[in-house]
Amino acid sequence: MAKPIVVVGMHRSGTSLVSRLLDKLGILMGRDLQEDHESKFFIGLNKWIYANAGADWARPEALSELIDFEPAREKVVQYLITRLSSRASKKFSGRALKNGVFDISEPWGWKDPRTGPALPIWLSIWPEMRIVHVMRHGVDVAASLHTRSNRNWVEDSDRFEKWLPIYRWRRSHLPIRRGQRAATLENALDFWAEQVSIENSIIGQRKEVLRIRFEDILSQPQMKISEIAEFAGSSISHVMLEEMTSSLDPSRAFSHREDRELSEFAEQNAELLADFGY
Repeated sequence: MAKPIVVVGMHRSGTSLVSRLLDKLGILMGRDLQEDHESKFFIGLNKWIYANAGADWARPEALSELIDFEPAREKVVQYLITRLSSRASKKFSGRALKNGVFDISEPWGWKDPRTGPALPIWLSIWPEMRIVHVMRHGVDVAASLHTRSNRNWVEDSDRFEKWLPIYRWRRSHLPIRRGQRAATLENALDFWAEQVSIENSIIGQRKEVLRIRFEDILSQPQMKISEIAEFAGSSISHVMLEEMTSSLDPSRAFSHREDRELSEFAEQNAELLADFGY
């Protein structure tokens, strides 16, 4: 049984980029990938973990309550092992294996930003799993989250206005939107700090961890891609390295510096950013 390589990191931090690089290096990251290179099978499992904690992708702190309550945590692990070894895992592997993902012999792994805060549960199943921890500047992450939040709010608000007349005789069973965590830059940055703090406290000084910054991949692509390949135990040719490097956009590193408002926001939060090495 091959131990998995798991890509963790805050949402919008470059985890998709790293997952795609691992895929090109021959690591099975799933046959059921979404556009963001996340396995639908593992997304479903992580959402189930979060639901048992009363947590949400944008509010991961509540996971600690599940992790600290051993009886519930044990049941959650039992469920995960059952699903991982079931026929349902064929969605991920693309093959019907007797013991599900536990029978995967080739290098494999998955990427889902929800995995980081849930690592104590996953480590109960694979204590020696390899972890790639991706970091990105907090203001770039916050800006990306905030932009997406605003775009989604327009859609959510339009849908609400469309249905509003019906609510005269029928109540709504769903909120306009489930949570406003990234509705402001301040809240989005707070979300970044919360999740990264959780991940850092869990990972600590563990072995089998590759810590990598999104900005370093873009500014030193050949060196950093080679580090990822070595960590994954994959060989990489010069031609492949050149191909991967050419697909990167260096301008995405520290993109907030090109925006006066975001630059000022970064200066206002310099102390917080410095706590995380930025």
